[in-house]
Amino acid sequence: MERKELKSKVPHGYGDVIAKRAGVTKQAVSEFLNGKNNSVAIELATLEVLAELSEKKNNLIARIN
Repeated sequence: MERKELKSKVPHGYGDVIAKRAGVTKQAVSEFLNGKNNSVAIELATLEVLAELSEKKNNLIARIN
């Protein structure tokens, strides 16, 4: 997944969640998502958070169907 696409999928306010998971600052996450630095830890944390949010969404949808 391209970084621009990652950035578009991260909900507002989740920079803190990603930063804590990756063990970095919120600023480092912002710089990563804006293409100013590279970090495997931030990339993996971002993908994990997005996967968890997707799973939660799917579970909630399944509950109402």
